Parts: sequence; C-alpha cells; structure tokens
Amino acid sequence: MPFNFEDIKLDASFDQNFATKKIITKIPVRKPNKTEFFQIRDDPDWQIDTLLVDLNDGDDEKYLVLPEFAPELEALGLLKKVRIYTAITYSTNILLISEVALPDADGKHNEYNRSRLEAYEIAKTKWIKIVANRSIGTYERHEPLAKLDEPIWPEEPKTFNDALNLAFKDKLIDSSDHPVLKKLRGEV
Repeated sequence: MPFNFEDIKLDASFDQNFATKKIITKIPVRKPNKTEFFQIRDDPDWQIDTLLVDLNDGDDEKYLVLPEFAPELEALGLLKKVRIYTAITYSTNILLISEVALPDADGKHNEYNRSRLEAYEIAKTKWIKIVANRSIGTYERHEPLAKLDEPIWPEEPKTFNDALNLAFKDKLIDSSDHPVLKKLRGEV
C-alpha cells in the first residue's frame, strides 16, 4: 500500500524552533576582516600580553610560547610580544581571538599595530570595523551608520583560559622537543 505523505505534513502552528545550545569547538585566531563589524570584550580577564610565534602569517601557524623557550625563538627573529584580545563579530556572531604585536624593546611600533591597538580599545565600547589603508600604512576605523544591538557573548567558553585552549589547541610551544622547535633546528 503506498504511503500517504499528507500524514507527515506539518501544520502551520508547528514550532520549528527546537531548543538547542551552541557548543563552540573552535575559535579562530585572526584579526577581524575588513567587512566585519566587531567588538572587543571589555574585561581585563579576557585579554593577555604574551609571546607568540607566527610561522606563516596565517591562522594555522600561530603558536603561544612559554617564556623559557623565548630566547631560542627570539634569536631566530620569530618571537613577538603580543596582546591577545577576545572579539565577537556582528553579522556572524563568531567569537575570535585576535593578537596585536606590542612595541619592541626599544619602544618602536609598527603603525598598523599601533592603529589596531587603538581601534581595539575603542571597540570595547562600540561596534567598529578596521580597513587597511596601504597608502598611509595604517588601519582606518569605520563605525556603522545605524545603532547596532549590543553584543551577545556566548555562555561558553566560560573563561578566557578555556577560550585560549580552544583557539590554540596543539599550538603551545611548551617543551624543547616541540615539533616546531625541532623543525626550526633542522632536527626533522
């Protein structure tokens, strides 16, 4: 006997919003792109100054570094002192970890990094986007013309430490036999 598909048809009153909870399993490590309005989490517990190695100027080649391994990486010119922020995008509501290089030991600062640090501080209280202006070597800030709703920060991860563990899963140089150090020494 053929199946009557009318038996499975939903009527207009059926509630399609099943209760779910979003589980964040990965947090990208990158700066917001030029089309994204974003805000920075305005809580000092959700940012940190630390050491980072960026092997390829890409999202998947950034590693946090324990201080005891800094001298070897600094000698290779790969170590950066950075401030890591937690951000959220407006249109896609994506949680980001975004690092900005801090001034070097002599106090010298790249204008792109200086302008990003300034923009991130402003983004603690309002939505902005940043766009590189290569002709003057800086990031320009843009504010939305309309009033955007306040950010809705996800319940998870509960702590910045949890967020860093998701963002830098397997991306911590924490031993002298770490694969990155071995590769840089030519041991693999």
